Amino acid sequence: MRLRQSFSLPALAVLVLPCAVNAELGGAMTGVQVDRAHLDARLTSTPRGTNTRHDMTLPNGGLVREFTSANGRVYALTWSGPGKPDLRSLLGGYFDRLQAGNTRINPRARRQPMQLVRSDVVIQTGGHMGYFWGVAYIPALAPVDFAVTDLQ
Repeated sequence: MRLRQSFSLPALAVLVLPCAVNAELGGAMTGVQVDRAHLDARLTSTPRGTNTRHDMTLPNGGLVREFTSANGRVYALTWSGPGKPDLRSLLGGYFDRLQAGNTRINPRARRQPMQLVRSDVVIQTGGHMGYFWGVAYIPALAPVDFAVTDLQ
């Protein structure tokens, strides 16, 4: 019985911790290093007034940018490059909303860029074979002077 207890605590920690520290959209910026490791990326961070832009260069040459506010929350992210990064990880709970909002009956419509435009979140994706891009942000978490063009 004692042996079973010693293995259950570490197993529980492994299951809980990765979800808690991920720097997903709307999450805490403490997970930026976790995202960097998960994506196997080089990270550079640039302060921009009260906010910070975290650039992660992926091994395939792609780029993921996470934008964090002064209160330490990820309010926006962008991606571009030859492949899609792990969007489920980056978008967190918003990934399921994007998927659900883009179920289409018309097979030709599946080739259109996916997008979700709501009052609480905006996500737009696009691209073609060999180059993909996307932008996602939470208007309520964005700085007062925020403009979508700031995400470049």
